[in-house]
Amino acid sequence: MRSEITFRPASADDAERYYGKPPALSFRGYVAVKDDQVVGIGGVYYDGPIRIAFSEFKAEMRSDRRALVKGTRMLMKFIDTIKGPVYAVASQNEPTAANLLSRLGWKPTGVHGPHGETLVRG
Repeated sequence: MRSEITFRPASADDAERYYGKPPALSFRGYVAVKDDQVVGIGGVYYDGPIRIAFSEFKAEMRSDRRALVKGTRMLMKFIDTIKGPVYAVASQNEPTAANLLSRLGWKPTGVHGPHGETLVRG
């Protein structure tokens, strides 16, 4: 069965629809859309010269394994085009985050913050 979730480049309006407020920082990435609702968002935001990967998704996307895999591949392909290091946090609220990021080639930095361990790629 084909996924009902589609992907497209994200805009600031998409981020506002997902989070309920305008994005605090500049970013580039993708959104996952189902029935005209943003059900997932991911990409890289820019905090000065530091690039930080992020992704979040709602229950509608969590249950669609095909969409999760497709979204992950899209994000990794995009991240791999960025010159220099990109950082990510293995969220303590997402039990599979550290293992998935490790399998995708992210390396520990030894830095732990309030949300989890910081990893780097590139």
